Amino acid sequence: MPHRSFKQLLQQLRDRNRAPRKWWYPVPKTDPRHRDVIEQLHENHSKTINKTMFSLLGVGLYCLLKVLGESDKSLIVAITTIQTPLVGTSISFQSFLLIAPVLLVILVTYLHILYGYWLQLERKRKEINEAAEREGAPTIESIPSLFSFPDRLPRLFTNLIFYWFVPLTLWIMANKTFALSELRYPLFMIASVVTLAMLFLQIYRCQSKRWLRNSPRWVASGVLLLYMVYVSSNPESLRRPLNLQREDLHGSWLQGLDMAGADMNNANLQGANLSGADLRNVNLQNANLQEADLRNSKLQGADLRYAKFQKSIIGNADFEGAELDHADFRDAKENDPNRFKAANNYKCAFFSEGLLSELSLSPTHNQDLERIGTYYRGGKIAYIFQPGDQGYIEGEQHGVIAAITDLPGEDKYTWDAAIKACDELAENGYNDWRLPSQDELNQLYLNRSAVGGFAPGFYWSSTENAAFNAWLQNFDDGFQLDFIKNLEWRVRPVRAF
Repeated sequence: MPHRSFKQLLQQLRDRNRAPRKWWYPVPKTDPRHRDVIEQLHENHSKTINKTMFSLLGVGLYCLLKVLGESDKSLIVAITTIQTPLVGTSISFQSFLLIAPVLLVILVTYLHILYGYWLQLERKRKEINEAAEREGAPTIESIPSLFSFPDRLPRLFTNLIFYWFVPLTLWIMANKTFALSELRYPLFMIASVVTLAMLFLQIYRCQSKRWLRNSPRWVASGVLLLYMVYVSSNPESLRRPLNLQREDLHGSWLQGLDMAGADMNNANLQGANLSGADLRNVNLQNANLQEADLRNSKLQGADLRYAKFQKSIIGNADFEGAELDHADFRDAKENDPNRFKAANNYKCAFFSEGLLSELSLSPTHNQDLERIGTYYRGGKIAYIFQPGDQGYIEGEQHGVIAAITDLPGEDKYTWDAAIKACDELAENGYNDWRLPSQDELNQLYLNRSAVGGFAPGFYWSSTENAAFNAWLQNFDDGFQLDFIKNLEWRVRPVRAF
C-alpha cells in the first residue's frame, strides 16, 4: 500500500495538468472563437507588443545613458535635473533613480501580459493553419515582428529584450545606488524581484520537450534567493564607495552624510558643511578643506596627506588612525591637540604656532617640514628632529638626509651586504652614509613623496631583532616586520646632519 501511494504521488508531481506543476506550466486551452476573430486579435496583439517593446527599449536606454553618464557627485548634491521618460517632468537624479525603475517595471509587466495572450493566440493560429493545410484552405499569416520569427537569432534577441534587458538595466541602476545607504537596499530588492520574475516566466513558458533548459534557471533562482536572504541580514555588503576624485564640492551641504571609504582625492571641499559626516577611511589626499565645517565628523583611518585645512572648523572631529603626513592645519579653528595625537604621524603635519608647544613640536616645526625633500649636503632632507627625538638639540637643527636614489649596482642586497655597501658608499662628496635605523626608515616611508625615488616592496633597516633577523619596511603600505638577514631587499642609504 505505501509503495502504491508513493507511486501515485510521483505521477502527480510529474503531471503538468495537476498541482503543483500546473502552477508554473501553462495548460493548453481550447478557444471556440472563429478564425477571423483569432486573426484580428493576433494582429492587434502583435502591433501592441511591437509598440510596447520599442517603448521599453527607449525608456531603458534613456535610463542607462543617464545613469552611466552621471558622476557620483549627483548622488549627494542636486546639481542637475533630469527629464523623466514618458512624463517629461524635471526631477533630481536621486528621485530619478527611484521613479525610473517603477516605469520600467510597469512597462515590462504590461509587455508580458500582452505577450502571454499573444502566445495563446499563436498556438491557436498554428492549430488553425495545420487544419487549413490539410484542407487546402488559406492560412493565417503573422505580422513580421522580432518575436514572431522562428529562427534562432530573432528568438535570441527576443529573449534578451523581453526577459533580460530590464533586469540588467535595473542592476546597473542598483549598482549606482549602492553608494547611498538609503537607496541601496530598495533598488537591490527591486532588481532581484524582477530578475526572479523573469526567470519564473521563462520556466513557465518553456515547452515540455525543452525542460532541460529550465535546470540552470532553477539554479539561478535558488542562488539569487539565497543572496537576497544574505543581503537582508547584511545590507552593508552592498556598499560601494563613492568616487569623487577631483570633484568640485565647494560650499556643498553634506552634513551627516555617510561617505565612508569614498575616494575624494584632490576634491575641492572648500566651505563645505561636513559636520557629523561619516568620513572613515576616506581618501582625501591633496583635498581642499579650507573653511570647511568638520565638527563631530568621523575621520578615523582617513588618508589626509597633503590636505589643506586652513580656517576650517575642526571641533570634535575624530582623527584616530588618520594619516596626517603634510596635512596643513594652520589657522584651523577649535583645535584639540589630543585628537591630533590619536592620528598617525601627526608630527609630519603643519599646525598653528599656538598649537606646536601643546603637541610637543619644535617652534620651527612648520619651517622644518617645508624643507623636507629639498636638496642638502649630498641628498634630500628626509626628516628634521623634533622634541623627544633622539638627537634633538634645542636651538639647533639636526635630522636625516636620504640618498637621492637607492643603492647603485644590484637592485637588492642581503642585510650584511647592505651594511657594507652603505659604509663603503662615497657619493656627492660625502662618505659617512649608513643604513637607516628602523625609526629613520619609517620617516623615509612617511616622507616618501617628498624624498622621491622609492620603489614598491621592502627596504632594509639597520635595526636588528636577533642574531639572524633584522627589521625591514614595506613601502607599499608602511608595514614593518623582522625577517632573516640572508634575504635580498632594497636599500636607501642615509646620513645625519
